Amino acid sequence: MDPRAFHCFGTSHWVAIFCTILAAIGMIRLNRSPRVSPARKQQFNTALAVILVLAVSADPLLTWLRYRHAEDATLAGRLVRETALPFYLCDVASLVLAVALVTRRPRWVEVGYLWGLAGTVQGLLTPTLYFNWDTPEYYAFFLQHGGVPVAAVALVFGARIVPQPGAFRRIVLWSWVYMGGVMLLNVLLRANYGFLNGKPGVGTLFDYMGPYPWYLLTLQAVAFTLYALLLLPFNRPRPSGLPS
Repeated sequence: MDPRAFHCFGTSHWVAIFCTILAAIGMIRLNRSPRVSPARKQQFNTALAVILVLAVSADPLLTWLRYRHAEDATLAGRLVRETALPFYLCDVASLVLAVALVTRRPRWVEVGYLWGLAGTVQGLLTPTLYFNWDTPEYYAFFLQHGGVPVAAVALVFGARIVPQPGAFRRIVLWSWVYMGGVMLLNVLLRANYGFLNGKPGVGTLFDYMGPYPWYLLTLQAVAFTLYALLLLPFNRPRPSGLPS
């Protein structure tokens, strides 16, 4: 039996999803509006970047605060090392998008857009979250996992900083860099960041991808398919007469 206080698609989950959708619509409209000055738009985008960084930073602090008085004096430090450092893909996507919101650089935007919508949305829909909305962990989790897709669509569909040709090849390479680097960190830290060395302890979409380690192949196939689908709106036909 799942011991969590938080339940997927319970009231608190639906509230978080609904707020994320409203925020996404609002940020797209804000960034598109000709009546809002560029300076005002940048203020809102920078505020969202700060929220993402604070949400990522809150995880190790909240983990330590919650478990610092446990009977096992080493538990808080061990949980911070094994579960709360910013090595999950959602954490990396948050930091990438924070930079993208401030700098508006297309390469950062495309990585944040693809990782955010192909990866972090899965965390929004099937959270590995134990605590409900009477805890700060709930708000930190959904500020991050909701803020990432909001930032991604605000930059791409609001500010219209769209992925450039070659984005699929670049994101595949960056995904392999992330997987290789985090799998090595998992061995060194005796952890499971990115769920690359084992499945989460609660029900998620990973349960439908096969056993370890084969689900890593399924995960890549799903991720690369989602990347391709997310890039479809930006695949411009090459003018005739130009070399391929």
